[in-house]
Amino acid sequence: MILAIDCGNTNTVFALYSYNKDIRQESCWRINNDSKRTDDIYYPWLLQMLKLSNFRLKDITGVCIASVVPETLLNIKSLIKKYFNVKSLVVGEKNFDIGIKVNIDNPNEAGADRLVNSYAAAKLNLSPAIIIDLGTATTFDLVGKDGSYNGGVIAPGVNLSLEALYLAAARLPRISIKSLTNIKEIIGKNTINAMESGIFWGYVSMIDGLIHKIKSIDQFSDYKVIATGGLSHLFKDSVETIDLIIDDLILIGLVNLFLKNNHI
Repeated sequence: MILAIDCGNTNTVFALYSYNKDIRQESCWRINNDSKRTDDIYYPWLLQMLKLSNFRLKDITGVCIASVVPETLLNIKSLIKKYFNVKSLVVGEKNFDIGIKVNIDNPNEAGADRLVNSYAAAKLNLSPAIIIDLGTATTFDLVGKDGSYNGGVIAPGVNLSLEALYLAAARLPRISIKSLTNIKEIIGKNTINAMESGIFWGYVSMIDGLIHKIKSIDQFSDYKVIATGGLSHLFKDSVETIDLIIDDLILIGLVNLFLKNNHI
């Protein structure tokens, strides 16, 4: 089985996949990012997660990692080197074949997560596509018919906006995002309701608005819209432009890239 590891700005996700006939997720665990978490701290945690899922360390035959946090990546690589006796691959490192063309001014600037998502969309026969990743940042990525990564849009993530409101406005409380369904209640009658409405419906409007703007360009008009990321399901019933949600898009991409780079 392959262990796919996605090191994001907020959380790191470990997911175990089998790949005999079809690629299938067997188990998945999430832990918050902490640059001070060393390999010796990750190791017992991962052993416990494997045990709870009825797996063992020796069941893992390969590891593929995507990271946008250098400090976390160093600790994860140290974990693999110290405790695993398997081949590991890191997106973006020397001799790693990302499998797609990167059509932007400086290809080295493209985040590993955005490239892996693009490859996954192509592998799943979903390109051309616009991928919306609702994580620490909210990103919109353009994937060509051939699977190429063609740039995109980066906006602040939902939780970043919530934190900014709390930190910058002395009298506003810290709140959590929640899904709203009744548009008739868009006008808040108290501070918390007003903030919840502003964040939720503001992001609904931003997502739909940006997708409409992108699709107004003829070459993108027929692109499928795919949502992924930890917050995607909060918006599934309210954002009109989303065609489908794939929770583990980046993890599927990592497994496929491991198989590609190892010619399996």
